[in-house]
Amino acid sequence: MSGLMQCPSCKENIDDDSRYCDQCGEQILICSSCGRPGKGKRCIFDGKEMVPAGSKPSQTEHLQQPVQADQQKQSIPPPPQTPAMPAAASGEKIKLSSQSLGIAIEASDGDILGRSKGAFAGILGRFSHISGTHCKLIKTAAGWSIEDMGSTNGTFYNNSRLAPNVPVPLQSGVNVKLADIELLITYGGGGGTVRI
Repeated sequence: MSGLMQCPSCKENIDDDSRYCDQCGEQILICSSCGRPGKGKRCIFDGKEMVPAGSKPSQTEHLQQPVQADQQKQSIPPPPQTPAMPAAASGEKIKLSSQSLGIAIEASDGDILGRSKGAFAGILGRFSHISGTHCKLIKTAAGWSIEDMGSTNGTFYNNSRLAPNVPVPLQSGVNVKLADIELLITYGGGGGTVRI
């Protein structure tokens, strides 16, 4: 039943029910009205909106899809990284320190810790076991979390290596390890000097 069509990107013949070109990997877009493949936001034949291939919605279904997507966005609570959350926690910082290594970091929501990326690369750049983009600190209504970003030598908390891309809540006064670098976490109430 399946025929052939020409990929709008690489011009190779592919199955006409393809969602992606099996030659160049580009996503196939089709006109929401006439169903012809093409590139860009609008069909060159009738000016209608281009949509991902495979769904082939009717015009009425297509018109309902953006409304449903908007409704879903409105009903889902915003993630911690939305602009509203940092504003609520604007004055709050998390401290990571090691007296013996001479490290004193005051980080904000969304800050990346790494040897070559993030605001603290100048401090962490001398530690070869820390990855270039090692982990991220996240402030939520419940407190602070840390998220390993796929580091080579791992991020450790409570003697466990963290799974990549999964935020884990942090407690103040507990140590976290970036590879083999142990840092004391402090946040909340008072400032003062941080000791380990």
